Amino acid sequence: MNTNEPNAKGRVICSWCSYDANPPGTKYCQKCGKPLVKASLPQSDRNAGSDFSTQVVAGVSLLGVVLLLFGVGGYFLWQQTQVVTTPSSVNNSSDNTSSDIRLYDSMKEVANVPAGTFNYGGSVVFSSLTTQGTHQAMTQAHPNFVLRFSEPTNNNPGQNTGITMLLDGELTFAQSSKPLEDSHYSKAKERGFSLQQVPVAIDGFLLFTHKDLSIPGLTVDQIKDIYKGKITNWKQVGGPDLAITAFAFNPKFGAALNILLGPEINKLSSKVQFMRDYTDGVRKVSSVPGAIGLGSTGAILGQQSIRPLGVAKANSKNYVQPFTDDGKLVNAAALRDGTYPLTRRLFVVIRRDRTLDETAGVAYTNLLLSKEGQQFIEKAGFVPIRN
Repeated sequence: MNTNEPNAKGRVICSWCSYDANPPGTKYCQKCGKPLVKASLPQSDRNAGSDFSTQVVAGVSLLGVVLLLFGVGGYFLWQQTQVVTTPSSVNNSSDNTSSDIRLYDSMKEVANVPAGTFNYGGSVVFSSLTTQGTHQAMTQAHPNFVLRFSEPTNNNPGQNTGITMLLDGELTFAQSSKPLEDSHYSKAKERGFSLQQVPVAIDGFLLFTHKDLSIPGLTVDQIKDIYKGKITNWKQVGGPDLAITAFAFNPKFGAALNILLGPEINKLSSKVQFMRDYTDGVRKVSSVPGAIGLGSTGAILGQQSIRPLGVAKANSKNYVQPFTDDGKLVNAAALRDGTYPLTRRLFVVIRRDRTLDETAGVAYTNLLLSKEGQQFIEKAGFVPIRN
């Protein structure tokens, strides 16, 4: 039987790796990721196309040479390899997207979802996606696409840990609550691949206290001063005469304090106590009368044992609440238009290395960006980035 034609079961056989379970209409092999070339193309042209694909990856993409050496068939292969080889020319800009990042309506419609078990990790903010059944819905739509959270060996999950694991080849893709840094792009380039971050949601920083603490809110400057150790008692900000105990994620692994303090991260108070994850953070804050925690609106949504605080810009007292409907919903309008002053975007970071991991990272991103995926984003307490 000719490859790239449906077999007896209606599946398409790949001419490159002989994988025989590609669904009809699939343009790229779900195993090796290479284009499924029309069966009528001569075998010699297929081999030439394979050689040329390698040349494109190496940076040799002169169209005229292709036309002379391979003719119209070679040019067709050149067009087909553009989606596959786009990653080799990806600019390492924060939101650069390539032609394989597409918008679908349902998860079921997402194309080129590979079969296999794929490791992911990174920002603990994303844990609410799993809690709300997002990954289960992905597996229901694509039964052979299995996602597995990879616990870091240092027992410190977080944004920075996830990016490091991705660079080291321990993860298929990473979940990030902070834009990539130049050093991440440089390390990837040194190792022969590139990174691409794709925004999938908007999240808000949440300041939450012990449930019995009575205070209307805090300004951004006051929040910074608490974590820098300049404000140490609640009476300094209009609250009771009670010492402040501040909790947050370790900036070596998480992103929140790095984003909040920026270049002043070196002024972080030595008295700040670290939490491992949000379950740990809520438990600690709810058990210490003068405690305050720094977290995510999505991750803390619905928690009854703590008290979320309103946040105001500069020195105003126009506190904007992170939640509405008695704490049941995220204040999406305020997060979306910037009225709530502490927001960030959440990203999926794809390892662009022309392997099955890249295919899986693209598929996961497309699943989250589908209309159905964005509904899960909203259900998890984040603000959809797609209207």
